[in-house]
Amino acid sequence: PPPPKNFVLFTRAIHESPRFFLPYRREKQYPRRKTIIERASLNQNRIAPSAMACAMGATGLWGLSFVIPVMLPGVAAFDVSLGRYLLYGLLGTILFARQSRFRPRLGRKDMAHALLFAVTGYYGCYTALVWSIDLIGPAVPTLIMGLAPVCVALAGNLRCRDLPFVRLIGPLTLIGGGLAMANLARLGAGTTGAHTAAGLGLSILALACITHFLVANLLFLKARPHVSPVAWANAIGVSVLAISLAALALRPALLATSFAQAMGPSPGRYVLGCAVLGFGSSWLGAVLWNRANARLPAAVAGQCIVFWPVSGLIFAFIVQRRLPGLMEIAGIALVFAGIVWGLRAFAVRPAPPAV
Repeated sequence: PPPPKNFVLFTRAIHESPRFFLPYRREKQYPRRKTIIERASLNQNRIAPSAMACAMGATGLWGLSFVIPVMLPGVAAFDVSLGRYLLYGLLGTILFARQSRFRPRLGRKDMAHALLFAVTGYYGCYTALVWSIDLIGPAVPTLIMGLAPVCVALAGNLRCRDLPFVRLIGPLTLIGGGLAMANLARLGAGTTGAHTAAGLGLSILALACITHFLVANLLFLKARPHVSPVAWANAIGVSVLAISLAALALRPALLATSFAQAMGPSPGRYVLGCAVLGFGSSWLGAVLWNRANARLPAAVAGQCIVFWPVSGLIFAFIVQRRLPGLMEIAGIALVFAGIVWGLRAFAVRPAPPAV
């Protein structure tokens, strides 16, 4: 006899759909990959080792800006700055033009911020610092710029409120005291004169410029998680190139020597020094610092800037071929103790389970 009709329909359904009677399985969903800023916002109190490594690498590269101008004798500070930012601006502009998928995400307001940061964080800060060094010597301006970690940590925490200020008093006191001790031995080399007040004012202006840049840049990246740290460094490079071209056009009116004569007795050393400053300290340092800003709380990022003057001191010891003194070693030890204390302040103990 022929098989029952229901049995035929059942076997045909199994043949046409082998998973007919299997349990329903939901297709695996792959969510959009979060950006580094969105991942950092999930837990602001967790300090990523990779973020600390980026911050230390960026500030270490910035420390080269203290010693490379010393290794270029006979070259004016204006020409060192001009060569540095011309190369950084050229590299940033070329990379920005090639990254067409990032350009629609940066509007006019974003490019206006890039121009502001190029003025305050690069040309404004460096020009004021160089002028103050010319007026009162390098000791006092270096000591004043050493207060940048304290100022940035306080200003960043004031805007973001990552931590109560009471918990920052101890770490920032150690950092400030350590920087003062590390630079105290060089205070006797400073010169005083009629321009002392102007030199101090320019040093404070440089400190205000770098504090504004570091805090505003951190808040800018946290408010725009779609902006890539590399693309933002290139966007600032476009503005830096525009300012560098304007400075190059004004150079004949400011300096009597030609640009070829300004390279000093060794043009190759000048080009190499500007390349290290432009490609390393400026571009790569900006990329690493932007990545650190995206992953670190504002107060921690501010304390990490302390590696900038410390790395400058270490590079200065290497160039001068001497070992640090006892006071300098004690100051550096206090700085690192303050940083460790500040990082422990952000450690969050897990809450005990509810009974």
